[in-house]
Amino acid sequence: MRLQNKVTVITGAAHGIGKAYARRFAEEGAHVVIADIDAETGQSVAQALCQAGLSAWARTTDVRSYSDVEGLMRDTVNRFGRIDVLLNNAAIYVTQKLWKGPVDELPLEEWERVLEVNLKGVFLCCRAVIPIMKRQRSGKIINIASGTFFSGSGDMPHYTASKGGVVALTRVMARQLGPWGINVNCMTPGSTMSEEVVTDEVRRRRESSAAQRCFQRIELPEDIVGTALFLASSDSDFMTGQLLVVEGGGIMH
Repeated sequence: MRLQNKVTVITGAAHGIGKAYARRFAEEGAHVVIADIDAETGQSVAQALCQAGLSAWARTTDVRSYSDVEGLMRDTVNRFGRIDVLLNNAAIYVTQKLWKGPVDELPLEEWERVLEVNLKGVFLCCRAVIPIMKRQRSGKIINIASGTFFSGSGDMPHYTASKGGVVALTRVMARQLGPWGINVNCMTPGSTMSEEVVTDEVRRRRESSAAQRCFQRIELPEDIVGTALFLASSDSDFMTGQLLVVEGGGIMH
């Protein structure tokens, strides 16, 4: 197994793609920490993995709070002894009623709400885990960006700006943390059918995205988790500061 006994913290792992990351990583032998603001569902996901004979633990976490994030990292080390992988998956997206429209009409409070989770949350998690990984002189940090960073599409100026910031932060950290043997990389899932409840509107949106790809089918969480696994495993030990696009050929760069 490619992640045998690797301690992996995944934010936003109670739902959607995050939940798929958690299962795949656990199946590959990782001790998975389900870090999510949704306490009840996080516990349910961890319990289901444990009942399947895998290793998982849920820790309720609000990535907007540094004290909460510090507590997450401290409790993880107390429980498992180390942190090998941090996957910054938690984010606000269209599945959570994301505002859309022109930048000059974007409400200030909406800008702050999205940036606080999507960019500040990534920064806080990284800030809290870096000292631990420095002491180990090893670690993998995986950040999640978006294809809207390339195209500016979607009429989501705050979301796109937050994901562009994640790419920039990834590159800065890769340079700064290289001397400690810490890998920092980024990936962009495309429009993915990750919702637990699929409405007609959601399906139409996913089908519209699929029509723009080389592989003209709806993207599923299972299409993405392999790339995250690669970035978390020893297979990517000499890769850092990179942005991998996993969108079925919808974006080429």
